[in-house]
Amino acid sequence: MLSIDIVSFSGICVVIRFSCTSVVTRLQGLLSGCTYYYKIQQSSGQEVAESQVFNFWTITQSQNKVKPQKYLVYGDLGQEAGKPTFPVLKEEVESGQYETIWHVGDFAYDLFDEGGKRGDHFLLEIEQIAARIPYMTSPGNHEIQNSFHHYGTRFSMPGTTWPMPVTKLWYSYNIGLVHFISYSTEVFFSDNQVHVCKQYDWLLRDLTEANENRDKQPWIVAMGHRPMYCSNRDIREDCFGGPLHYWVRNGLEDLFHSQGVDLIIQAHEHSYERSWPMYREEVTAKNYINPEASVHVTSGAAGSFEGVDKMGKPEHWSAFRADDKSFHSFGKLIIHNQTHIQFIQETVKPRAELDNFWIVQHNHGPRIQELDCQTGEDPLNICRCPALYHYATVSIVVGITVPIVVLVTLFLTVYVCRKRGRCRCFDQTICCSKLYSWNSWTVKFKSKKYFNPLEYDTYNLVATKDVEL
Repeated sequence: MLSIDIVSFSGICVVIRFSCTSVVTRLQGLLSGCTYYYKIQQSSGQEVAESQVFNFWTITQSQNKVKPQKYLVYGDLGQEAGKPTFPVLKEEVESGQYETIWHVGDFAYDLFDEGGKRGDHFLLEIEQIAARIPYMTSPGNHEIQNSFHHYGTRFSMPGTTWPMPVTKLWYSYNIGLVHFISYSTEVFFSDNQVHVCKQYDWLLRDLTEANENRDKQPWIVAMGHRPMYCSNRDIREDCFGGPLHYWVRNGLEDLFHSQGVDLIIQAHEHSYERSWPMYREEVTAKNYINPEASVHVTSGAAGSFEGVDKMGKPEHWSAFRADDKSFHSFGKLIIHNQTHIQFIQETVKPRAELDNFWIVQHNHGPRIQELDCQTGEDPLNICRCPALYHYATVSIVVGITVPIVVLVTLFLTVYVCRKRGRCRCFDQTICCSKLYSWNSWTVKFKSKKYFNPLEYDTYNLVATKDVEL
């Protein structure tokens, strides 16, 4: 029998600023392999408003280990910039091939904009797909406003309460042959180490349990917004910006490697990139046959108003990457059986295959066999939450110190020049002169040791008096 459990949440509307009610409905007792039809109805007095009739289908448990399971995967989908992508996703979902959608962070750009109306319009855009198959999510940096309030209230995920609290933006579940994990990369960019450790401790317990059930779910796929590795130009703190910036990588890579995570899917960079199997920047093999490390995929090009993130220098671990050609694209994850999975990246305009690769794994399981938190066998210090704040502290100190040093250097340069009564070009880049009314200095690019500012006036600045050099 089908039972319906309705949980209501009333208060200030998270969409527009007047009193309203948000409702989460939990359906229990659903039969496998069935299609259910439903509509939403609301009455106020004698007035009744209702939606169109939607339908969704449930997974056929007896078949999901013999027929391929398919999932749509993407990140960074905007309400405006994503318009070319929405109809293609709708067409894919209506084909009836897919179990779920994974949206790996950054929604609408942004859910809270215009008092929440941007989020409203975005949800209307995805209505035709999210009403039919589960729309699974991971939080991104564009959801951080007001402690992820819009994200936590507009979406409801398994294994956590609703609205989703900032202390529990991670979850996992099993479908067929796969144990899926959604984790938050944003905890590493907060000012609260408690969130980092809460998620880490949960991940350790979850992955330990998942390895005990590897006979049922041999594949482990993890999804989080910011990538651990990328070769884009704007690497910053995201993935490859220097040892002070590897926050996500330092926090999770050892854990994921030790527990045998097969595939890590990320977004954030508005491009597509696939790595070889790798661990700590070392490629274990340039193929995907029984890989001894995780494979990283970045698929963040569904459609952001910020445009494409250009690629920089290619890295030795990068197997395939695309920037302009990947914009308005999405991924397809296909679980064929216990030993073979496939990932396809497909562009929207034109409809074409951008990338296609398989992972073949006959040796599922943890990669660090001697790990045992109960007995203290812990060669990689996996059993305790990593102390990451020293990275943040050093980064903050450097961020404050460098500008101060630069400003002091400029001040001393100007001071010395004024004392000497003439301008000397330092490093053929910055020159100073008491002749200019514009902050007493200007940037020069002339290759002269000394110069006459009336002759070499880079910015057409007006000299206040003649000068003797």
